[in-house]
Formats: sequence, C-alpha cells, structure tokens
Amino acid sequence: MPTRRRPELARASVLAAVATIATFMLVGNVEGARQAVTDGASRAWHSIFGDHPQAELGSRMIVVLSSPSLADRIEAAPSKPGPSRQRGWVANIEAEQDAFLASLRERGIPITRDEVFTRTLNGFSATLDARAIAELDRNPSVIGIYPVRAVYPAEAEALRGPPVGAKAGVALPGFDGHGAKIAILDTGVDADQIAYAGRLRRGFDVVDHHHKPVPEASTADPARLETHGTRMAGLVAAVAPGAKIVPVRVVGWQQGQDGAFAQAGRGDQLIAGLERAVDPNGDGSVEDSATIALAALVEPFAAFTDSPEARAVAGATKLGTLVVAAAGNDGSSEIGFGSIGAPGGAPDALTVGAADTRQQVSVAQAWLRVGADTLSAGPVRVLGKANVPRELTLEVSGLLGPSLADPGQAPASQAAGSSLGDFFDTAGVSRVAGRGALVPADGASLEAKARNAKAAGAAALLVYGTALPSGALDIEAATALPVLALSGALGAEAMHALRQGRQVTAVLAPNGARANPGLDAVASFSSGGLSFDGRVKPDVVAPGVGLATLDPGADGSPHYATVSGSSAAAAVAAGAAALVAQARTGLSAAELRSVLVGSASPLGGAQPVTREGTGGIDPTAASTAELAVVPATVAFGRAGGTDWTSSQTMTVKNLSSRPLEVAFGLVPDQQGARVSFTAQPAHLSLGPGASSKVQLGVSATAQLGDGASGVIVVSATGARAARIPWAIASRPQGDALVDSVSLSNWQFSPSKSAPAVLAFRAGRAVSAPGGERIEPVGLLDLELWTPKGERLGVIARLRDLLPGRYAFGLTGRGPDGKVLAPGLYVLRLRAQPVDAADGTPPSTADTVFRIVNEQRSAG
Repeated sequence: MPTRRRPELARASVLAAVATIATFMLVGNVEGARQAVTDGASRAWHSIFGDHPQAELGSRMIVVLSSPSLADRIEAAPSKPGPSRQRGWVANIEAEQDAFLASLRERGIPITRDEVFTRTLNGFSATLDARAIAELDRNPSVIGIYPVRAVYPAEAEALRGPPVGAKAGVALPGFDGHGAKIAILDTGVDADQIAYAGRLRRGFDVVDHHHKPVPEASTADPARLETHGTRMAGLVAAVAPGAKIVPVRVVGWQQGQDGAFAQAGRGDQLIAGLERAVDPNGDGSVEDSATIALAALVEPFAAFTDSPEARAVAGATKLGTLVVAAAGNDGSSEIGFGSIGAPGGAPDALTVGAADTRQQVSVAQAWLRVGADTLSAGPVRVLGKANVPRELTLEVSGLLGPSLADPGQAPASQAAGSSLGDFFDTAGVSRVAGRGALVPADGASLEAKARNAKAAGAAALLVYGTALPSGALDIEAATALPVLALSGALGAEAMHALRQGRQVTAVLAPNGARANPGLDAVASFSSGGLSFDGRVKPDVVAPGVGLATLDPGADGSPHYATVSGSSAAAAVAAGAAALVAQARTGLSAAELRSVLVGSASPLGGAQPVTREGTGGIDPTAASTAELAVVPATVAFGRAGGTDWTSSQTMTVKNLSSRPLEVAFGLVPDQQGARVSFTAQPAHLSLGPGASSKVQLGVSATAQLGDGASGVIVVSATGARAARIPWAIASRPQGDALVDSVSLSNWQFSPSKSAPAVLAFRAGRAVSAPGGERIEPVGLLDLELWTPKGERLGVIARLRDLLPGRYAFGLTGRGPDGKVLAPGLYVLRLRAQPVDAADGTPPSTADTVFRIVNEQRSAG
C-alpha cells in the first residue's frame, strides 16, 4: 500500500468491525435474536479515534414513497410556486401519507411514524415487523424500505483549554458570509457564547421535538455538556462571521454497551434535520431555507447513493440548500469502497476531508531500548497537551498477564488499557507506577487509556499504531500525562521483547515544536475512496487538524477547544461556501458546489483524487470561477476488461459575462494508466449564461488492476480551468455476498408474534493492495421456491446492507401475504451488489423449511 498511512492495528479493527456488526438489523419482534446473530461482538463501530456507542435503533426502518416530495414538485413546476402553494403541497403530501397508513390499518397493519419527511423526500421512519415490511414492499406506492443507521459526530479528538489551536486560514477578502444562512445539523449549540451574539437564529431540536436546540447534559454526569455542535458553530463563525446560524439538534446522548454515554443519533433524525434546514420555521414553505446545511456527522461506511439520506441531500439541493458533509475519520480505501460514510457518500453532497495546515507540531525525543540494544531513536508525536517535562528514563510495562480486570488472562496476552483494572495486578498493585505504559491503538478510546494510566501512576503512555495527529487528544490539563505515539512496528517489537521477559526502557526528553512534516497534506485519518456508485469522495479538503474553536460552558463565559476531524474540515468548508454564496448570489446550490469543487487547489505531493478530491478549498478562486460543471464529480463504474467502455453526461455552464470557448482533457493519477477519453462535442462555444451538455466516454485499453482515477480538465481561454474528479473502480473479488444461512427452527407454524428467525451474513470486507474495501449488498431478495424448482415470488426485500450478520423473522406468509399451506419450501437469498446494473451477477444461498399446522407443531 504505497500511499496508505493507517497502521495495521487500526486497519484490522475496522475490518473486523465492518465484517461483523457495522450494520445490525432485527426485523420482527424476536427477543434474544440480537445476541444470537452478533457472534458475541461488543462494539458497533471501530474507528482510529475510539469506539462509538450503538444508538438504539431496534427494528426502525425508513419507508420511501413514490409520490413526489415538495422538492420534486417545485423542480417540475414551470416556475417557482409561492409560499402558499408550497404549504398546500406539503399539506397534500401529509394527507396522502395519512390515507396510505389508514389503508394499512384496515388490513391489520398499524404503523406509527417516528419521523415524517415531505420536503426533501416523501417518506417516514417507523418500527416495522416482518409482516409490515412484506406488505409495504409489495405496495406500488413504496419505492423502498431502508435500514435506519447510527450517526456520530465526525470529530476525531478535541483538546479543551485556551484557544491555542491553529486558525482555519480560509477567507475571502471583502466578504464575511452576510446574507447566507447556515443550518448546523449536530448536537445543541451554546447560545450563551458571546461570539454568537446576533448570529443565531431560531432552530429546532429534532431529538426532543422542541425549539430550543441547546447542549444537553449527560445523564451520567450533569456537568458534561454536548460539545460538538458548539465547536462546529465556532468554526463556521470564525470563517464566515456575517452568516446567520440555525442550530438543528439531531444528535444527543446515547449510552454505549460499556455503560458510558457519548454523543450519537439516528439516520432518520438526520433526514428530519435536513427537513428543518430547508424549512426552519416548519410552516411548509421553503422561502426561509438555509443557504447551506452542515452535516459534520457520519454514518460509518454507509456510502449508499440511493439511500434515504442521499435522496434527502438531493432534495435539499433542489430546494436551494447546499449540504456540506464530513467524509469520515477512517483513512483511505483509495480506488475502492470502504471508508466514506453517509451523508458524505451522497452524489449531491459537498463532501470534505481533513487537511493538516499547522505550521508546527509538538514533539518529544524518544530512545527505546531492549537491554543494551537501541530499537529506535528520534522524535515522536506528542498526542496530548502535556509534553515530556524533562529527560526521563522509564521502565516500560506492556500490561501482560493476569490483571485486576482479568485475573484469568494468559501470561503472554496483552491488555489494551481500556479498563482501569488492566493497569493493576491481581493483588491490586499498580503495574505501571512510575513507568511508561505501552498500549496498542486498537480502536478503543485513547482518552480513556490515558486517564487510566494517569490514575494508575504511570509516568507516560506510549501508544503504538495510531494515526492520531499531534496535539489532538482530548485530555484536560489537570489529568494529563505525556502521551506519545510510536509506530506499529516499533511497538510490536517492544511487546515481543516484553513477552520474552526482557527489560524494555524508554528515555524521553522534551523537544519542543518543529516544522510539521505533514503540512498541507491530507490527514492520515481522513476518509477517502469511492461512494457506492463509484464516485470520488471527498470532493475537496479543508483545514481539519488542531483548529481553535469555541466550547460550551455552563457559566456563560467563553470556553475554548482545539478540534481535529473531518467534521472540523466540513465546518470550515461550510463557512467558505457562505463566503462564495455572498460573492456569487445568483448560483444555485448545485452550481455553488461545482465552483467550490472545480476551483480547489491540489495540495501537492502527488496525492490521488481519492485522498484529496480536487484539493484544498479556495473561496477566492471559487468566487471568480467562470465555469460551472454539473455533476461536480463523475463516476464511470467498474472496469470489466480491456474492451470495457463507459460514458457519463455533464452540463457545462458559462457563469461569466463574456463568451467562452471550452475544451476538455483527462489527467489520470496513475502513471501509465491505460485509459482513453473522448468528449462529444469536443469543443463548446458558450455565450454568457449559456449551458450545454457534453457526453464523456472512457475505455480501458488494458487491465486496470485496482482501478484508475484522476481529473477531467474543463478549460476556456483566459479562464481558470474547472477540475472534475473521476474514477474507474475495479471489479469485486472475493467470497459470496450472502452465506452462513441458518434458521432457529426449520419447521414451524405460521405466527405473527413468534416467527422463526432467519440469520445470515450479507456483504463482505476484504483487504486489497490499495486499502481496506467493503462490498455491500444493494438489494437482497428473500425468494420462496418449491422443492421442485417453481418460483413462488419474493416474500421480503432488503436494501442497502453493509457487511454484517442479519436476522429476519419468518411469519409463515407467502409472497401474496397469505398464510402458507403446510409443506416443504425452499428459501433462496439472492444478493445483488450495489452496482448490479454493470452486469455483476448476484450471489445466492438456499435453505429449506417446513410449514406445519399448530397441532403437529405442538406435538
């Protein structure tokens, strides 16, 4: 992996998490099935920045209806309707949904909606059992039924304290975002911060359904407030101080399986937040819609481009709101599916990755020795606020063998340090007092490990295998100890020596600050690769490491934090978009995204577009762009051999007041990429304000291996060229998309309340030369067959499944909804990839069950 920076341990954590429980869905009221299908896995998502709690999702699904939304109706109208007409359309959509649900109740299928969507898409979320899903899927009024996923703030780490972090450094002279309105879909925002005086507009709390979206306190610790929304608002206000901010709370406190509370939410609440962004006062008219909606959040790995989230982003774009989304914090999968999350995977979202723009970083000098032999000597990253105070010689402990947390741990097994008991022996004596504690970056919270090490008396914490940047760890000064980053290979070598009983020592010395070796590069944690239609993501990058911002506080006085993550980068980009929107008031949301993507500046260092998009966001260049290209990124699909071809259509618009002669070229990232390119027409003559469609064609003249990527250059004489990212993905390789099928009872009586539980594995996660990749399932049909090979129909259809173990309740009803007659049946699971349209064949797996009458079943 020549450009991959993520350490092996973090990579293994992500693959393990995605392959087991990145998505979990329980369909049907089946108690106890959750534990049966998760194979004992305990975490919902591994990230290099620590675990996130699984939001309580249950059997909640999103139902998308075929009737047009308000966005669809306005787009189809010959001219934009007025507020009264818009409100009438929204009322009609709501009435149609009411009538639809009433018809289901008449058939014995009561559904209570959790969230209702009418503006950006037409649909709702609800808790559905197996029969309801089957009935809805057969209904011609339903486009599809999709799982609700957990959503998390895309913040990597934060450091509370004085405002000593770097400035965003993004500006447009003469403009401050005045006239722009930015909706922040996040946790609550602290309105008492003086920096927000006069900037906040009335928002909405989607989580608790009221009009006061303020930071809520944790149930476990009333002094601990939600932080993320305030921090993002602080970054937006720093870049675009003249813009108005509309807080929309879509994330709140959730309790994880370890009992700790963290900030998390649900995908249907995220969509409800977009509904509020386009209609802040909720009256049905979008005349008050936000210019920009910031979703500095992520549904990990869920880059589905037909999902309700992606549809809602498209609807918001039609209504004039540009959605700016975080790419995620899971590193790069290069030209492959894997690390981009939702809503950043949406084709219409401006998806932002994080760049490191700090001039200097804190470092320490470290010598690591085994006996008299020196393993390494050199500068290491200081992850927290505390540097090494003076030269220290420390014995290193690796937390091996039995501990207070696990008295039965094998002598050669290493504890990770997530539990305070890991740092004590079985007699309660600290194993690290006055020593350097060596722990792996295994996906668990480094903040918790640092706090535990400090409580156990450690003099320093040595973390190996982390991609966390310097100065980004969330540790308060009062409880801080030096936290230093070692390479994965060096840490593993030291652990090997400790297992052999050899003494390992660390000599540490302060080394102050030095020039940032990662200056103007994409942060190693920033997600990149392809969304599930093969589109390059992120679109652009922005400063996202070590940025100073505001923090909420209970006393009304100014509080500050230093934040890192793709969420911080997205907030900076949202502010930049507001600046450009003020400078270019006539641009649509799609055109605003286009000029921001097309004018971005490459960071240098030959980074592929799948890492940086078109480069660093540049509001000055965007404000003077003369060409808008829609879509702003192009997906050519998956290459299928040397005779493979693909084409896409884009629209080029002249934004200037002069005629332009436009030409096209293709620049690949990979040297020697065997790709040919055509544009029809090859040249355009566009008058002021004119636009024209162009068909782009590519063909592979040789096997592309892991794929290809690059930019299409749209140039005009005397104008800055627009750069459009493109990619060609490789064909999927590996195991079947569905297998490990089992039934809780292979023969059963039809029952609504006690269905048989069908468990199976869908999708796969693989490690490829270009990085970790996942292969999700776009469509999974549960087909019913007779033993003689007669297909009876589809009894259920599931969409957009991430790799994982799933459970579905079989109620004993057939494709027509009627109770099946006693007898033997074959259930065939047919799994199609997300891009089945390119000819990739489906995977199938069969199981057999028998329907029996109640008397026989009882016997």
